[in-house]
Amino acid sequence: MSAYQTEKFKLSAGPCAADGYWVTIQGGMFYNSQGTGFPVPGGHTLEGDWGASGTSWVVGDEMQTVPERLKILWFSYAEDKFYEGDFALPQEKLYHLLQAGTWDIKEQKKVTYTEFTVCVLPKGVVVVWLTGGNKVLVGRFLAHEIIPSPADYQRYYGPAERTSMVKETQAEMPPEVQAQIKAGTISTKKWDDYLLTYPWQVAFNVPFPLYRFNLTGLNAERFTAPLTQDLAPYRQFITTPTPKPVPRKLYLYGTAEHGGHYVVRVRELDKTETQAAFQALHRLSPASPITLLFTLDKPFQKATLTLKNEAKEIPLTKSKIEVLSED
Repeated sequence: MSAYQTEKFKLSAGPCAADGYWVTIQGGMFYNSQGTGFPVPGGHTLEGDWGASGTSWVVGDEMQTVPERLKILWFSYAEDKFYEGDFALPQEKLYHLLQAGTWDIKEQKKVTYTEFTVCVLPKGVVVVWLTGGNKVLVGRFLAHEIIPSPADYQRYYGPAERTSMVKETQAEMPPEVQAQIKAGTISTKKWDDYLLTYPWQVAFNVPFPLYRFNLTGLNAERFTAPLTQDLAPYRQFITTPTPKPVPRKLYLYGTAEHGGHYVVRVRELDKTETQAAFQALHRLSPASPITLLFTLDKPFQKATLTLKNEAKEIPLTKSKIEVLSED
């Protein structure tokens, strides 16, 4: 076997669901080339947290080889359906990510990824990330609906009567989800749009070279750690128009001309406004790179935000921007 099939790492899995679309994972497992592996925690009612798991099982001190498959079975309460999937994973790519890891700027040492985050969505969609210093999208997968036998259903839910159980659970879901259930309009378009990337860059109206940044995307990816001690490619990632997800959170640490250190912080970009602006600019000029322009005042106390490309400029006015001194 090759090294990517046999080398071991400290790995575990954490589950999550689409916000408001409750599910229970009945069984999940990451399998390696030897046919063993580690579980996806199951048996809990998951209510949300797109891309962020609050549940994990300690696998112990046993190291794991890189998985080549994910098998998972779950119940979607919003749809009253069981889904099952068996997905091939990009094992060699995952191995190289784990082996390379990232560079911890604060601790000045190499670290690596430690968890696979598994998010189950309506319509049988499963999204997987590799989580550590950064969070990297592994892929989007599609499971199929299954109809369990009465005995299998009882194994999962005991004496609970399915129709009443589902009805009671749906009644606790958010009103907008209940409305979609009633109208039959549940879809995955929202999350599929979150997964889109665009060639964009950050820029400033004044000299403000960055020494650190933290970007969280709508697709739940997180970019905060450089891949190596060489920080040049790390800075170039945010200041050149490389494909990136639409930003959800953005922390930019830079140095002003007078030598002061500041952080330009957007704790939460307005999701609707920002996503619509990216889509509009891309539609007007698909080949044109997009710039997220921060206009800073001279005292470095305030900033405004504009999204633009060669076709148009769109002010982003609904997101709160903070400019704070780091000195």
